Amino acid sequence: MKAQKISISVIAVALLMFIGSDMFAQRGDGYGRDQKSGRGNNEYCQNIPDLTPEQETKIEALRVDHLKKRTEYRNQMNELRAKKQTLMTSDKPDINEINGIVDQMTALQNKMMKERVKNHQDVRNILTDSQKVYFDSRSMNRHGHRQGEGMRGNRGDGYGQKGN
Repeated sequence: MKAQKISISVIAVALLMFIGSDMFAQRGDGYGRDQKSGRGNNEYCQNIPDLTPEQETKIEALRVDHLKKRTEYRNQMNELRAKKQTLMTSDKPDINEINGIVDQMTALQNKMMKERVKNHQDVRNILTDSQKVYFDSRSMNRHGHRQGEGMRGNRGDGYGQKGN
């Protein structure tokens, strides 16, 4: 009787874990592929209506330049995070030194945000008025403007897509 109760309890817990595991599954955020067209990141600008080949070329050049800068910023941020972690876990942490790293991190986040805004505006300047309306509406929905999404989730590449 006791063994049967334990078996039922184990099965119930396993079933709950199995059902609950779906909540923690890494589904992806849907930013890598356009759900309607099946296009990937490299073809994003084709989702803007009536782009000319010249516009596509200019947008792609801006995108590549922005991705290079973003990679550089992200590398710098990772170095600062590692340094902060090392300082925070030392035997005698220096709060002033840690605060200095935090200040550097926030300054870098500020640069990253400004670069993202600049890139967005550079792309907009290439577009016609009707294309701008479409681009702005798409990027607002996909660029980290979802309710409850914080700084870590807001890593758009300036084209309404998330980067790694």
